[in-house]
Amino acid sequence: MAYDEQTKEKLNFLAENNDSEEVVYPYTKIKHSKIGHRLEFSESEGNEFVLVKHGLTGSYIKMFATGDIQIHSPARDINVVAARHVNVKAGTKVDKESKDASDRMVVHVVGNAHMEVEGDMHCHVKGNRYDTVDGEYILNVKDKFVQTISEGGIKCSGTYTMDSNKFVTDGSNIQRNLKAGGIMRDSFAGTYIIEQTNPGGNLTLKSMGDIDIDALGHIRVKTLSNLTHTIGGKVEYAIAGLRVIGTPTGLPTGPLTPFESSFDVTCAAGAIRHTAALGVMQLFAGGPYLDVDCLTGVYLN
Repeated sequence: MAYDEQTKEKLNFLAENNDSEEVVYPYTKIKHSKIGHRLEFSESEGNEFVLVKHGLTGSYIKMFATGDIQIHSPARDINVVAARHVNVKAGTKVDKESKDASDRMVVHVVGNAHMEVEGDMHCHVKGNRYDTVDGEYILNVKDKFVQTISEGGIKCSGTYTMDSNKFVTDGSNIQRNLKAGGIMRDSFAGTYIIEQTNPGGNLTLKSMGDIDIDALGHIRVKTLSNLTHTIGGKVEYAIAGLRVIGTPTGLPTGPLTPFESSFDVTCAAGAIRHTAALGVMQLFAGGPYLDVDCLTGVYLN
């Protein structure tokens, strides 16, 4: 049964893939039904094929002489339903020297693609895996998300954001490298704790530039061992002498009285020494007198 051009265009099937280029008897046998179903066997040398075609829709299955099989549904869907397994295997050997020669499967979807798995899903890639997403990549995990890798990294050309209720990092060697001219900022509204839990370890702050500490509240330093300062320049203390102890906001409420200490040094045992190897040592009190109390006397040499 022959189709006119209008019918072929409407059904959107390609005549070159459905009809034989040349009918050669007795090598080509064709069987038609009343509504146009077609069964064709070609035994022409170099062009052996089998064609099964639907007469109303133009859908067909064609097996070529090369071993290729073509399934085409120009009007509707192709459905594969199995009560148990659907097994697809392409290729027999991987060409490790030329990976492009091992291209076996290509899936081209013009539109959206959906996959629904009611059980577990396992994907094992024995070579490399490359995912390219031109738009957004959104991953929704409703339970635990675990990654186990031997080595990894994340390279982000824009802003990388993580929003987590609790974020824990465990590692034997954790490093953060900031490029020259960059800024590393930790902003927090709660409490920030740096805790070194190994008694034999070290907590080191090393700066090639300045270190600034700016606090609206108290700064407390407590050590059970020695406190050593090695300074190449000079030490300056600018003490305002304002009352801040016990205020709810930590802000000063007024100046101290002349008899209240704004700078205290208390030593439970041992001596207190101030030595100037070069230069002079000056003690100045702007009040009416300088008070020096000592249990056994005062020695000035």
